[in-house]
Amino acid sequence: MAEKDKKLQNSIHMTGYLSENNLEQVEQTKNEAVTKVIRGSIVIATEEASNYKVTFYVTEYTKNGDASEDFKTLLGLLPENTTSIASYLKNNPGASYEEAKKNATKVWALGKLEEFASAVGENVRSMVLFKGFRAGIKQETEESPFRPHAEFTVDMYVNKIKEEREYADEDDEEGTPTGRYIIQGLIPAYGGTVYAIDFIAPVENGIADFFANTYKEGDTGTFKGNLVNISKKELKEDSEDEEEFFGEPRGPQYRTIFVRERVITGLSKKPLHQGDKGCITTSDIKKGLTEREKKMAENGKRDAEKAKHEEQAKTPASSKADFSEDMDF
Repeated sequence: MAEKDKKLQNSIHMTGYLSENNLEQVEQTKNEAVTKVIRGSIVIATEEASNYKVTFYVTEYTKNGDASEDFKTLLGLLPENTTSIASYLKNNPGASYEEAKKNATKVWALGKLEEFASAVGENVRSMVLFKGFRAGIKQETEESPFRPHAEFTVDMYVNKIKEEREYADEDDEEGTPTGRYIIQGLIPAYGGTVYAIDFIAPVENGIADFFANTYKEGDTGTFKGNLVNISKKELKEDSEDEEEFFGEPRGPQYRTIFVRERVITGLSKKPLHQGDKGCITTSDIKKGLTEREKKMAENGKRDAEKAKHEEQAKTPASSKADFSEDMDF
């Protein structure tokens, strides 16, 4: 793949307000040995509409048997040691979000991007996850002020490039170019597989133009940028038209819009082409994609079994019912 002495980058760094805290410390037994584990997740808010869920599974000791510094640091983030926005609002029902944010613990987290992909027949599902390995309470200093952000740095193989287009409606087949590019990057991962994750080359700061003029499919490069994870409410265009509506007005109708992107803000000036020392080779990518297909099938099988069990759990023990099945309570 790349040079043996060069470790490929795949890192995320976040700083913000602790929005939710679902961490827990448990004891687990393996080979008759009992060890402590911190598992669960935290949600970090950089602003009210931008929230990032980071999952953790950190053991008390490393594989070498040494005490884990990551575990010690994460102990300070357990719910009994912190205040989240959610817990503050729960304990202070009349408080505003801004008040809760001011009282929430400021935190940081380090981790990596991961992809969970599954396939059931022709149905493919892919999700980008934030896997954390270290986190703690943010200590503000002049050299390191509190700056809410969510950023990534990755070394990746450029697999596919396409222009982003906006479509006016379902009849608009060609669409209008936005000036941005959607890049499918392949990131080598543990076990010989790869993560297939999309990134955006934006118009801002000439990133899209530079990328289009410098990179081609099959190149390797280092990319850094911002993680965008926004949910916002948008007023429906026809929500205020009450002319055809009888009775009490419905009031404004909203839809929730989710924007999840990885927007590039910087990239290697000189990409590595196939044959260059240190590039991610096409042959290794082919092997990685084969492993990814296997994992997708395995995950799909588990998803199908889970759905089957959930459906069986919904089935009543008796076919007799006191009420009509058509009635919705």
